[in-house]
Amino acid sequence: MKNLFISILCITISSVYGGEDCCLTIGSPIPSSKVAFHARLTPHVTLGSTQTVIFDHVLTNICKAYNEHTGYFTAPFNGIYIFACTFLQTGDKSVHLQMVHDSSEISKGHAASSTGAQGGSMNAVVYLHKGDVVKVRHYPGLGSQTIHGCWSFVTGYLV
Repeated sequence: MKNLFISILCITISSVYGGEDCCLTIGSPIPSSKVAFHARLTPHVTLGSTQTVIFDHVLTNICKAYNEHTGYFTAPFNGIYIFACTFLQTGDKSVHLQMVHDSSEISKGHAASSTGAQGGSMNAVVYLHKGDVVKVRHYPGLGSQTIHGCWSFVTGYLV
């Protein structure tokens, strides 16, 4: 019965991850073809026009494609990627962000001004070639705006 359970588990994991090598043993490493990251912004940051948001506290970085020093995600493989970003404004000014693939906008988000904090979000599904870059940045042409640390995250993964 135990061997049957492990076999079914391996078949299930193998079909989910798309390969037999991912289930050699329970607790085996994630296949090298998997890509995923999740990072948080820790300080409050006042952004200038087109300034990249550097989510500096990496929680997950499978395949090491996200750089916490530059804020850039560089695609290690061709494929379809999903990205999501949630963020919070501080004070009484709104925040406008955009997600860009190389230099083209693929999503934008807004957190409205208020006497309390307001949140915003943006998502994108995009085909990337190996070496393409995706980043989150402040919207061009706007004055300085502050994004709240500890409540702002970015996530991405290869489908």
